[in-house]
Amino acid sequence: MRFFIPIFFVLVVTIVSIMGFRGDFTENTPLEVFPDMDRQAKFKSQTQNNFFGDKKADRLPVPGTAIRGTAVELSNVFSEKPFFHNLAFRTGKKEDGSWVQRIPDEASIDMSLMRLGKERYGIHCSVCHGEYGNGQGVISQFGLAPRNLSDSSNSGTYLESAAPWSDGQIFHAISMGSASGIMLGLKDKLSPKERWAIVLYVRALQSYVSNATDQTLSASK
Repeated sequence: MRFFIPIFFVLVVTIVSIMGFRGDFTENTPLEVFPDMDRQAKFKSQTQNNFFGDKKADRLPVPGTAIRGTAVELSNVFSEKPFFHNLAFRTGKKEDGSWVQRIPDEASIDMSLMRLGKERYGIHCSVCHGEYGNGQGVISQFGLAPRNLSDSSNSGTYLESAAPWSDGQIFHAISMGSASGIMLGLKDKLSPKERWAIVLYVRALQSYVSNATDQTLSASK
């Protein structure tokens, strides 16, 4: 009991010190535990920034950089008459829930789309799946086994080919990631058109490897 009163006194003082002055006004400088968090060098949305000629703090992404956040087609968003693509173009699925078998016409398949697909594949996919889609990217050197996108065989394992997949399934995998969770989705970084462009480029890789294999087999006969 001889320690009860001192302990009780300390507890009362502590509680009053912490809770007793909450809400009181003071002219003292507030305690900043993390000054860089309290005083962030940033501009809030819709505020003025005198650094730019138009005084706008909100800026469009720099051309050629990887977008962070929800990927959108900026030319469409800032248009006076925005156009919204149909379900198949946005998700890779038809209204009945079945997969789209071929790249939708809205993607406008041409060489510019192929070049776009090659560029985006090189940025977002090649580090894992390899330059030729053979699963021999950089991370394969560290014990991981990315899917082989270009092999025309189907072994039934995680390395099975994506060739039997429909275009909609490949689009969905690019958008949402793999079922295993090893591959993360790119829906927040690539617009639907950019994802369809990668699908087109993956098909080109598969065609290239398939033709090369056929020529090798023919030469060996």
